[in-house]
Amino acid sequence: MNFINKIKDFCKKLTKVQKILLISLFVFILVDVVLVCLIASGRKVASINLEYAQPNPTEKLIALNGAAHNGKIKKSGYANYKFSDEQKEQILKIYQENQNASVVVRLNVRPSKKQVEMLLSQNDFPLYVGFLYQSDLESKKKEYVDSERKLVKCNLYDAIQSGKQTFDISFAIPKLPKIEERMKAELPVGFFVYSSLECQILAAATLPSVIGFDKSAEVPLWAFASNGGIIDFSCQSVDFSGAPFVFSVENSKNQLMPQFVVGLSSQEEYQSTLEQIVTSQIVFESEKLSVKNVKNADELTIPSSALKTPFTKVEISKNPQCITRFLLKAIPSPELPDFGKDIVLNPVKIEPGLILKYKKDNWRHPDYEVFQWDRFPNILFFDTRDYGVQNRFFTRLAYFVEKAGYRGTLLTNHQLEGKHGYNAHDYSPESLANFFNKAYDLNFTLNKEEEDLKLILLYNGILLPDGQKVKAGQGGIVSLSQESAAWLRTTFLAHEGWHTLFFADEEFRNYVAAVYFTMEPKSLQFLSDYFNSQPGLSYSQDDLYLMQNEFMAYIMQQPLSNVASYFVHLANRLSVREATPELSAYIRNNNAIAFEDAAIMLNDFVFDKYGIVCGNIALIGR
Repeated sequence: MNFINKIKDFCKKLTKVQKILLISLFVFILVDVVLVCLIASGRKVASINLEYAQPNPTEKLIALNGAAHNGKIKKSGYANYKFSDEQKEQILKIYQENQNASVVVRLNVRPSKKQVEMLLSQNDFPLYVGFLYQSDLESKKKEYVDSERKLVKCNLYDAIQSGKQTFDISFAIPKLPKIEERMKAELPVGFFVYSSLECQILAAATLPSVIGFDKSAEVPLWAFASNGGIIDFSCQSVDFSGAPFVFSVENSKNQLMPQFVVGLSSQEEYQSTLEQIVTSQIVFESEKLSVKNVKNADELTIPSSALKTPFTKVEISKNPQCITRFLLKAIPSPELPDFGKDIVLNPVKIEPGLILKYKKDNWRHPDYEVFQWDRFPNILFFDTRDYGVQNRFFTRLAYFVEKAGYRGTLLTNHQLEGKHGYNAHDYSPESLANFFNKAYDLNFTLNKEEEDLKLILLYNGILLPDGQKVKAGQGGIVSLSQESAAWLRTTFLAHEGWHTLFFADEEFRNYVAAVYFTMEPKSLQFLSDYFNSQPGLSYSQDDLYLMQNEFMAYIMQQPLSNVASYFVHLANRLSVREATPELSAYIRNNNAIAFEDAAIMLNDFVFDKYGIVCGNIALIGR
């Protein structure tokens, strides 16, 4: 106690500055002691933690050399890091949850004054990132860059020239075997960074794998499969050939192939206008995709299952500045209910321009595939093997919802024999709910396809459970058939797609109504007469909602330049001339000017709001 009192008296005599210096000295000594203990135990701490995808407790990586300890490579050399046992467990957990995992390293290239001078006369300054394995540590290697090892490489000269001196590198862990003990044994034990210029290692993390680049992020990212690759700082090429080493490359009801995510530039000078469409061209091995850059479309989705050769080196051959992100990502496997084994519940997310030539070999059901509009998740597209399959899904619905003289009536299979529905279909959540509730009220037996349709709609929120019945959710559905000719499928995709936007967007509906009510009366009556003259249509014309929807879709199903000629063509049909001779002549004589004027107004609206135009709801073409 006497000793403690003496210390107290000593401290009281110290000035404020002396007390601060004394405390600082104590802290310094304490930290030094801790470091000495760690070094003595063979565990030298690195300057950075290993972060995780989820907020889990983190700890410092183990430094295997001085550069890793300081987090800085001063001259040409290595920074070598080892994972702790706890970190390896976390990495394994992320891998098991996602069936893939990557290590991401954040680097900052900071050449010294001498190195800056070297940059004026040389242009080859390599940087490498690779994994370390137990065999590396046992051999006590000091250098790890060799021809056998899979590496991520880049030329730091290019990084400095492009202004990207701080960036992230993601490197996928090689696929691990299924047996857990072997997984642990084959997991990398660490990683290294080799730099020929002064370089600071800022951070490290373990995350689910992606492949590609993202220059839109605050810190740009280049991500690689487990076979490594070379960073292209210009972002004009990406190597996806290693995707099979990281992701599942087969479609099934439980697991979808990975998808490409394409980010579009928001800079006004790179965006389309009505007068000038700006497109980028993405070249895969055996096909080219054109991608429109428009406002209100930040991101587009390309499922790898839609392409002939998705896992190859890809070039962005036109307007690469429009594409800010090009990443291949795994699609999480959903937990499907038991009844989902024989039907397709989870749709393929897709930009609609890729539906028409989607690889049928990748369908998950022999009779149909289900797609989800990437920009409007509550809109589904069904593509069916032939008209027979489509009819079993939708013909009874067509008569119940739209056919004059049959609306609100459930026809039996016998009554439907010989009756034509439509070659393509569209339905709102409200009409679908009414159909299934009527069947429930009447204890009406539906086809298996119709029962499957109900389950698909409930799973995707287009219908919602309501006790023993259902109620309307959001969005809408479209159906096409492979049996339709290619040019018809193109028209149907646009026509039916516009219908679903009409269902989904109140502002669009109100605008269509405004154009409809300002339409020149004779031209509007001609359209009504045309509908009545075609037995295959039989639209119920006392339904104003339906009439406005069809008015819009018939105008917008073809490009703006073709609208006038299309309606003149209708006016020349014999069946139409006989049904409404005076109005047919009227449309021919004025060259369908009212329809063209309406098309211009509608086209301006949808381009301003959605970035799409008459005749084409897609932003990706091939």
